[in-house]
Amino acid sequence: MPTVANSSLTYEILMYLNSFYFGIFALSELTMGIIKAIEIPSPNSGTTITEFSLLIFLVATEGGRVYLGRKGNLTGKGLLILLGIALTIPCVLANLYFLFWQSCVFRLEVILCSIELVLLTSELVISVMCLIAVNRPPLPEE
Repeated sequence: MPTVANSSLTYEILMYLNSFYFGIFALSELTMGIIKAIEIPSPNSGTTITEFSLLIFLVATEGGRVYLGRKGNLTGKGLLILLGIALTIPCVLANLYFLFWQSCVFRLEVILCSIELVLLTSELVISVMCLIAVNRPPLPEE
């Protein structure tokens, strides 16, 4: 019985959880963006377009990151896991924009973005551990 935790199983569980959570997160951000566009008067419509564009970018990037991470984890290909790790950076920056830098931030957005950032950080740590485990040379036979 192994005494160390299997990083690939932990990584798969986190990616599976995030695939469902991010769908709820994106739908909530879209709904709150529509509410902001309707209810809160904005002198510049460019910020609304920018925020919707960033949300579309985040959905595409996060979807690609989750797909590459899960595919790399299941096939044992380190390059796909590495690409998933690289896509974590724009996902974190987009989440930080929705958390701190957008024109108006709702309290629900603070909670949802904080949870998403915790998931991204934990996935990043576990994905690095999984990448190390995948690229480790095999132990010699006795």
